Amino acid sequence: MKTYSVNGTYGSHKTPCEVFVFEKNSGLKWYAVNGSVMVNATYDEISEGIDVEGLADEDCFTWSSKIDSEEELLTAVNN
Repeated sequence: MKTYSVNGTYGSHKTPCEVFVFEKNSGLKWYAVNGSVMVNATYDEISEGIDVEGLADEDCFTWSSKIDSEEELLTAVNN
């Protein structure tokens, strides 16, 4: 398991954002856009420049507060 961050975009206007990723040994990647409460999971590759709108999500949930770091993403996924 590992955590990392990449620069990406979201939305129809391709708004720049930071994407936090928590990759499990199974290849499933939980991710969240900086400042969002939405946490999604995908098996797709997440790398620099990713447009998160193009990822095929396997699962998702809404967290109780905005996610502003890799550590906060870990807390959200592990609870």
